[in-house]
Amino acid sequence: MTLQESIEVREHPKVPVDLKPGHVFVTVDEEIENLEREAKRFRKDEEGLLTEFMGLRLRQGVYGQRQDDNQMIRIKLPYGGLNAEQMDAIGKIAENYSGLRRGHITTRENIQIHFVNLDDSPTVLRMLQDVGLTTREACGHTVRNITGCPYAGVSDHELFDVTPYLAAFGRVMIRNPIGQNMPRKIKPAFSCGPDDCAGTPFHDIGFIAKIKMEDGKEIRGFEVTVGGGTSTMVRAADTIYEFVTAEDGRYIRVAEAILKVFDKEGGIPGFLRKNLNKARIKFIVKKLGIEEFRRQVEEELAEPWAWEPLDMSALKQLAPEGPTPGEAPNGVQPGPDFDRWVKTNVTRQRQDGYVAVTITIPLGNITPEQFYGLGKIMRRFSGGNARTQQNQNLVLRWVHEASLPALLSELKAIGFGDSEAGLISDTVACPGTDSCKLGITSSQGVAGAITEEVKKLGVDDPLVNAIDIKASGCPNGCSQHHLAAIGLQGSSFSANGATIPCFDIFLGGGGYIGGGKFGVRVSRIPTKRIPQAIGKIISIYKEQRNDGEDFVAFIDRIGPKTIDPMLSEFKDVGPIHEEIDVYMDWGKEELFQVIRGEGECAV
Repeated sequence: MTLQESIEVREHPKVPVDLKPGHVFVTVDEEIENLEREAKRFRKDEEGLLTEFMGLRLRQGVYGQRQDDNQMIRIKLPYGGLNAEQMDAIGKIAENYSGLRRGHITTRENIQIHFVNLDDSPTVLRMLQDVGLTTREACGHTVRNITGCPYAGVSDHELFDVTPYLAAFGRVMIRNPIGQNMPRKIKPAFSCGPDDCAGTPFHDIGFIAKIKMEDGKEIRGFEVTVGGGTSTMVRAADTIYEFVTAEDGRYIRVAEAILKVFDKEGGIPGFLRKNLNKARIKFIVKKLGIEEFRRQVEEELAEPWAWEPLDMSALKQLAPEGPTPGEAPNGVQPGPDFDRWVKTNVTRQRQDGYVAVTITIPLGNITPEQFYGLGKIMRRFSGGNARTQQNQNLVLRWVHEASLPALLSELKAIGFGDSEAGLISDTVACPGTDSCKLGITSSQGVAGAITEEVKKLGVDDPLVNAIDIKASGCPNGCSQHHLAAIGLQGSSFSANGATIPCFDIFLGGGGYIGGGKFGVRVSRIPTKRIPQAIGKIISIYKEQRNDGEDFVAFIDRIGPKTIDPMLSEFKDVGPIHEEIDVYMDWGKEELFQVIRGEGECAV
């Protein structure tokens, strides 16, 4: 079988036979067999098969790292859902196949395993398959993981639970012929209502729950948005349709039509594919304008395929989630930090007696032992289920309120008892130069240092605590730093005949519920001075803010650029023999240099 034949998209069942919680996609033995066979061929003829094999590998969620012969395995978790059995399996993979001995929760609610040898990749994919997980189309020019609000189904602010509709969308899109080799990737998101908790404005395609009344009957639907994104051109999405019906699956057909227009480059051959750095859907939406883009979508929707019925009752099927049966674990007395933890990490569900608990996962990193511990905790406290979160944390739902002291005790035992969820010390960071080919600086290193710095400050100011900080190792913005109150973007500059690692500081991002409000680049500061520079920014804010004025409102009032001259003390760099530490990145013992490969997202 040739490589081209091995990557054909065939018709497969859309819904797993075994509908356990966390089992969303059908897994296919043949795909792993294809990867295994083609990996062996690639080993024999690396140069001749490089590009073709890379496309196949990426569609199977296996992504090359900056370190030779190491892969990142990205597990596709629609709405971030997973169960305890899956948590155990990921722990086993991290223990036996990851050079870092850890897994990483991403800002797109995936879990990634780094430093996996290519030859071990099929084994890892089979271990995931055994527990109902897939990596299919987690990378490449495909429809990527579908993010959603981790509180969907239990929140009192939602119009309806979008989770089943999100799953139906994902099931139609996976292995869909239109989504296998588009100009670039598509990142979708589903929000539960006007709060827009999943941040649709900065996604390629967004779905915001809406309800309208017709003849006294409630009709569920979605506002559909298109063309948002961050990276080198930040852009808020446009609304292409104010309301598209949900129960008949029309929103899915609209999405397919959008992908067809995208794949045809808006009728401008080569406009997207000639430069893959400018090939996201936002570029064609900007070029055409939303009216012309909508007109082309309408042409696609007029075709017969767009009226073929979807079996939504089957596509929406998901195993129900609920509490662990039996009495709530208790018998543990609350400690002195219990009230603070409840305030920052616990959200009351709309179901009486139950709460959703955010587990603060520092920088999204979990060791094998912690995976196993989390699996046990999930079985005991949350019905065996959890959801990842865009802030790289983990959410347990259906927790008995009476069991919170016992839960906190067990979380502390595995190193996850911090009461920091969503606060300034709960920093977010992409993998950066730890593994990514595109990384310029160590985002994980600077984020860890920032966490330690703000903890040393003993922050007890609620308005300061509400400041969110996100660090990306390059302009691509995988930490979503453009949306942070304080965002960091990896870069470098030259001084004294050497290259200095640094971060560009962005201020004033509006977060996921900010309506697409992006931060403004303010200053470029050496990376080793970033924690102190952030401390200075916080001091300026505390000294000059109005009563009750939050940080983003303060930045808007004074103007972001006003901060730049106040950070001048951190910019100048002395000679190497006087300040050698500034010439090195976090966690490194050698002089810094920019080492970037070709990012496989653009392959």
